[in-house]
Amino acid sequence: MTKINPVIKPVIETFQTVYYQTLMFAQNPQSAINGLLVQGDAGTGKSHFVKQALRDAKVQQNVEYIKGGTITAAALYVKLYLNRNNHRIMVLDDVDIIGHPERNKIIPMVLGAAEEGRDRLVVWNTAKKNTLMEEYDVPFDFKFNGNIIFITNYTREDIKAKAKTWASAFNSRFTPVECIFNHEQKYMYTKYLVEEKDMLGDACQVHKHEDGDGYPQAVIDEAMDFIDTEYPNFSDITPRVAVKVADTIFYNNDPTMKRIMLANLVK
Repeated sequence: MTKINPVIKPVIETFQTVYYQTLMFAQNPQSAINGLLVQGDAGTGKSHFVKQALRDAKVQQNVEYIKGGTITAAALYVKLYLNRNNHRIMVLDDVDIIGHPERNKIIPMVLGAAEEGRDRLVVWNTAKKNTLMEEYDVPFDFKFNGNIIFITNYTREDIKAKAKTWASAFNSRFTPVECIFNHEQKYMYTKYLVEEKDMLGDACQVHKHEDGDGYPQAVIDEAMDFIDTEYPNFSDITPRVAVKVADTIFYNNDPTMKRIMLANLVK
C-alpha cells in the first residue's frame, strides 16, 4: 500500500467525501437528503469529483448541469420544474445564486427544492407567468423530488455574509463539504496528481492534441520544475494552475516568450 503524505491526506479525504456523497445521491434517489453544498477553493477539483461520481454511477442522462455565470429567477424556476422527478439531479456549478440581483426569488426556490423528504413545494411568487413558463407550460407551484448539488467558490463565511437571513437555512437544507486548503496542501496535492495520477499525461482530461491526450513527458517535467521553484511566489497553486503552466510551455517554443508568459502566471 502506498503511504499517503500526511500533508495531502486531508485533501484526499475531503474529495473522497465529495465523491461518495454525490454517488449516494445518484444511487439512492429516495434518500431524505436532497441537497449537497460543495464549497471552497477554486481550481482544486471540486467539479471533477462530482462529475466523476456521476459518470461512475452511469446517471449522466438524468443530470442537468448548469455551469458558470448567472441564471435568471425565471430560468431557474423552469429548470427546477423540468428536473422535478426523483431520479433527476441538478448541478449548479459556480452559478452565483447567493449574490444574484434576484436572490430574493432564487434563494427561496433553491431552499424549497432542497428541503428534506419528498414532494417539496417550489412556488413562483408572481401573479403572471413569464415567457419561459408559458413555453414549457410550467404551473405557479409544483412538487420537487429531485436532488440539487451546488458547487461554489463561496466559503461558509461568504454564504453567511451574503445570504444573510437565509444562511442558517442553507446549512440545514444542504449537506456541506468544505474544500478549503492551505498553500502547502494545494502545492503538494498538485504534485501528487501530476506525479502519482499522471494528471498532465495520459490521464489528462483537458488537453488533447494530434499525438494523443495530455502533454509530453519533457513538458510535464519542465512544468513541475517551474512549479517546484516558484510555488512560494504563486498567489495560488492548484491543479488548474499546473495545466496552465504545462500549456504555456507546450505552446511557446521561443524561450523569451515562454519566460514572459510563465512569469505572468506567478503574478
